Amino acid sequence: MRTGERLAHRSALFKIVYFLAVVLGWALLAAAIGAIWLHWFPGRGRVSTAAASAVPLLILAGVPALLILALTRRWITVVVTVIALGVGIWTQAPLLRGVADPGGDRITVVQANIKLGAGDVETVVARVRASRADLLTIEEMTPAALDRLRQTDLRSLLPHEFAVPGTGGVGTGIFSRYPLRDTAQLTDFGLNNLRADVDLPGAPGTTVFAVHPIPPYPYDPARWVREMKLLRDTLHETTAENVIVSGDFNATWDHAQFRALLRNGFRDATEQVGGRWQFTYPSDDWYGPLIGIDHVLARGLTAVSLNTFDVPASDHRALEVSLTAR
Repeated sequence: MRTGERLAHRSALFKIVYFLAVVLGWALLAAAIGAIWLHWFPGRGRVSTAAASAVPLLILAGVPALLILALTRRWITVVVTVIALGVGIWTQAPLLRGVADPGGDRITVVQANIKLGAGDVETVVARVRASRADLLTIEEMTPAALDRLRQTDLRSLLPHEFAVPGTGGVGTGIFSRYPLRDTAQLTDFGLNNLRADVDLPGAPGTTVFAVHPIPPYPYDPARWVREMKLLRDTLHETTAENVIVSGDFNATWDHAQFRALLRNGFRDATEQVGGRWQFTYPSDDWYGPLIGIDHVLARGLTAVSLNTFDVPASDHRALEVSLTAR
């Protein structure tokens, strides 16, 4: 091949690589912009609800987009990418800041989804014991799982219970160090969602919810949308000054329906402690949890610490959250 032909070949190859790099940069930028849209858009379909769970990862696509578009000198799209990254980071900023610890009596909540009753309840009870938890909420509690719980020393740790077990993922329970009263099962939910009142240290007359809205997959996502709205209405109509809402919400920070709960004084524990992204699901695959759908919300109380821990044979990491009365 002659020199001129080699140069022409290299020039053509460079143009192809350049074009592909620009297209890749634009695609990554589109992913970051799409993430911002998903964060604010109250998706109702299966694709949009699933994609909203990946918003933090999609926002990060703006980083290689910025590098590629800068190297290819696409300056207008570089500016657009910088703006998109800034807006994307702003959507996640509440999870990074945290609030000051107001002091006062500590209340510890342990939350666990035990995957159709298969999760190792001994691990959950051990965490209750080690943390000296005041409350435990459990989802997907079958009758057999409740029997296993009662065979542990949970009754000496948290002697008061309101448990409504069920087959599959239906069952839910609240276990408390202090007496529970005015217990009730919420109506019009596909899975068991419970409430009870309890006098906690520094927070008498606290209303506790153990919640489990139906997942948008494999069920009709319209059911999830309806139940998230029903949960929002139920929480916002609660008159108690102190409220704790603990459970598997089947929703992440980036679902607009979840953030709609965070009004009327309600805050997410992850947001309050500046816990960033506490991924809890799926914990039983080799790649580890990718999304955070287990939460503890509170009104009238401030979360001051949050930790996750593995529960063998469950597909969720469990939460241990400490709160204090404001």
